[in-house]
Amino acid sequence: MFGAALHVIHVIPPPLTPDISVTLPTDVPVTYTDTQLVQTCRAQLLSVVAREFGTAAGVVCDAFFGHPWSAICKYAAQSEIDLIVVATHGRTGLQHVLIGSTAERIVQHAPCPVLVVKNPEKDFVVE
Repeated sequence: MFGAALHVIHVIPPPLTPDISVTLPTDVPVTYTDTQLVQTCRAQLLSVVAREFGTAAGVVCDAFFGHPWSAICKYAAQSEIDLIVVATHGRTGLQHVLIGSTAERIVQHAPCPVLVVKNPEKDFVVE
Protein backbone atom coordinates (compact mmCIF):
# COMPACT_ATOMS: atom_id res chain seq x y z
CA MET A 1 0.00 0.00 0.00
CA PHE A 2 2.80 2.45 0.88
CA GLY A 3 5.43 1.02 -1.47
CA ALA A 4 7.64 0.32 1.53
CA ALA A 5 10.26 -2.37 1.95
CA LEU A 6 10.40 -4.53 5.05
CA HIS A 7 13.87 -5.27 6.41
CA VAL A 8 14.01 -8.28 8.71
CA ILE A 9 17.42 -8.60 10.33
CA HIS A 10 19.03 -10.72 13.01
CA VAL A 11 22.19 -9.55 14.76
CA ILE A 12 24.28 -12.37 16.16
CA PRO A 13 25.88 -11.08 19.36
CA PRO A 14 29.49 -11.69 20.35
CA PRO A 15 30.01 -15.12 21.92
CA LEU A 16 30.17 -13.70 25.44
CA THR A 17 27.95 -13.98 28.45
CA PRO A 18 25.40 -11.11 28.66
CA ASP A 19 26.97 -9.59 31.77
CA ILE A 20 30.35 -9.29 30.03
CA SER A 21 28.97 -8.03 26.71
CA VAL A 22 27.22 -5.14 28.51
CA THR A 23 30.58 -3.81 29.66
CA LEU A 24 32.22 -4.27 26.25
CA PRO A 25 32.28 -0.95 24.35
CA THR A 26 30.17 -1.04 21.20
CA ASP A 27 32.95 0.53 19.16
CA VAL A 28 35.06 -2.61 19.67
CA PRO A 29 34.53 -4.53 16.44
CA VAL A 30 33.16 -8.03 16.58
CA THR A 31 35.94 -10.09 15.06
CA TYR A 32 34.31 -13.46 15.61
CA THR A 33 33.16 -14.96 12.33
CA ASP A 34 31.44 -18.22 11.59
CA THR A 35 30.10 -18.33 8.04
CA GLN A 36 28.14 -21.51 8.73
CA LEU A 37 26.31 -19.85 11.64
CA VAL A 38 25.48 -16.77 9.54
CA GLN A 39 24.23 -18.93 6.66
CA THR A 40 22.07 -20.98 9.03
CA CYS A 41 20.62 -17.83 10.62
CA ARG A 42 19.85 -16.33 7.20
CA ALA A 43 18.17 -19.56 6.03
CA GLN A 44 16.01 -19.75 9.16
CA LEU A 45 15.15 -16.06 8.90
CA LEU A 46 14.08 -16.54 5.28
CA SER A 47 11.96 -19.50 6.36
CA VAL A 48 10.18 -17.46 9.04
CA VAL A 49 9.60 -14.56 6.64
CA ALA A 50 8.22 -16.91 3.97
CA ARG A 51 5.89 -18.52 6.52
CA GLU A 52 4.66 -15.19 7.94
CA PHE A 53 4.59 -13.02 4.81
CA GLY A 54 4.58 -15.46 1.91
CA THR A 55 6.61 -14.52 -1.11
CA ALA A 56 5.88 -10.83 -0.74
CA ALA A 57 8.14 -8.60 -2.77
CA GLY A 58 9.99 -5.91 -0.90
CA VAL A 59 11.17 -8.03 2.02
CA VAL A 60 14.91 -7.86 2.70
CA CYS A 61 16.44 -10.43 5.08
CA ASP A 62 19.92 -10.42 6.55
CA ALA A 63 21.85 -11.84 9.47
CA PHE A 64 25.26 -10.67 10.63
CA PHE A 65 27.55 -10.47 13.66
CA GLY A 66 27.63 -7.36 15.84
CA HIS A 67 26.58 -5.73 19.07
CA PRO A 68 22.77 -5.90 18.71
CA TRP A 69 21.63 -2.37 19.53
CA SER A 70 24.48 -0.56 17.80
CA ALA A 71 24.35 -2.84 14.75
CA ILE A 72 20.61 -2.26 14.38
CA CYS A 73 21.05 1.52 14.64
CA LYS A 74 23.94 1.46 12.16
CA TYR A 75 21.94 -0.72 9.75
CA ALA A 76 18.97 1.66 10.03
CA ALA A 77 21.14 4.68 9.26
CA GLN A 78 22.94 3.03 6.34
CA SER A 79 19.73 1.63 4.84
CA GLU A 80 17.75 4.85 5.44
CA ILE A 81 15.14 3.00 7.49
CA ASP A 82 12.04 5.06 8.38
CA LEU A 83 10.84 3.01 11.36
CA ILE A 84 12.37 0.32 13.57
CA VAL A 85 10.05 -2.23 15.18
CA VAL A 86 11.65 -4.18 18.02
CA ALA A 87 10.35 -6.54 20.68
CA THR A 88 11.27 -6.31 24.33
CA HIS A 89 11.16 -8.88 27.10
CA GLY A 90 10.23 -6.17 29.59
CA ARG A 91 12.87 -7.20 32.14
CA THR A 92 13.04 -5.16 35.31
CA GLY A 93 15.15 -4.99 38.42
CA LEU A 94 18.36 -6.98 38.64
CA GLN A 95 17.81 -8.72 35.28
CA HIS A 96 17.53 -5.33 33.59
CA VAL A 97 20.71 -4.10 35.29
CA LEU A 98 22.74 -7.21 34.41
CA ILE A 99 21.40 -7.95 30.95
CA GLY A 100 20.37 -4.45 29.93
CA SER A 101 17.75 -3.59 27.40
CA THR A 102 18.57 -3.78 23.74
CA ALA A 103 15.25 -2.11 22.91
CA GLU A 104 15.99 0.75 25.32
CA ARG A 105 19.38 1.39 23.73
CA ILE A 106 17.87 1.27 20.24
CA VAL A 107 15.29 3.89 21.28
CA GLN A 108 18.06 6.10 22.69
CA HIS A 109 20.37 5.89 19.64
CA ALA A 110 18.19 5.16 16.60
CA PRO A 111 18.30 7.52 13.64
CA CYS A 112 14.50 7.14 13.19
CA PRO A 113 11.34 6.47 15.22
CA VAL A 114 11.17 3.15 17.10
CA LEU A 115 8.07 1.09 17.87
CA VAL A 116 8.69 -1.19 20.86
CA VAL A 117 6.36 -4.17 21.29
CA LYS A 118 6.36 -6.15 24.52
CA ASN A 119 6.87 -9.85 23.92
CA PRO A 120 4.38 -11.49 23.96
CA GLU A 121 2.21 -8.73 22.59
CA LYS A 122 -1.08 -8.00 24.31
CA ASP A 123 -4.09 -6.07 23.10
CA PHE A 124 -2.45 -5.20 19.77
CA VAL A 125 -5.14 -5.44 17.13
CA VAL A 126 -4.67 -4.74 13.44
CA GLU A 127 -7.77 -4.49 11.32
